[in-house]
Amino acid sequence: MSKVIKIDNPEIYEQAANVIRDGGIIIYPTDTLYGFGVDARNDAAVEQLFAIKGRAGPWSIAVSNMEMLERYALLSKTDRSKVENYLPGPVTLILPFSDSDISSSIISERQTIGIRIPDYSFPRSLTEKLGFPITSTSVNRTGTPALNDPREIKSEFDDEFNLLIDAGVLPTSKGSTIIDLSGKTIQIVRD
Repeated sequence: MSKVIKIDNPEIYEQAANVIRDGGIIIYPTDTLYGFGVDARNDAAVEQLFAIKGRAGPWSIAVSNMEMLERYALLSKTDRSKVENYLPGPVTLILPFSDSDISSSIISERQTIGIRIPDYSFPRSLTEKLGFPITSTSVNRTGTPALNDPREIKSEFDDEFNLLIDAGVLPTSKGSTIIDLSGKTIQIVRD
């Protein structure tokens, strides 16, 4: 049975961290949408998410800060200043992947990774507490719109997640802007 906890509950970070550490699935609010979160290093958890979403990755990861981002992406000094212009914010940056412990299913064939530092305290604080990234993919099945209402999320995915962090109904959003910084030129993949 899935559990729902309000965003203002003082136990929220401990409960969410325990679920993630145990290989479970959380649903959490961001600055754009509700996201499915699992330990991005845990192949079995990532595979569970593939089954729920109905498609394989690559997916983005959420990190707490630039220091954590640089553990998973290769950045030159020029790239770092570009990244700092966009993050934190409602943006996913596609960057060259740094050899790390991230599940290979999350990495693109081009050896790039999508990384977010959301402009929302919950995912940043959670990944800071964990010390590692979580997945950041919209709460929907492939081909259907992302859900922004915790009641609808619970109804649709009731036995498929462990913990839903309820921040109320989020504004309708198409998700984060996706910007590819992995090549010679900046490309807007999704605006």
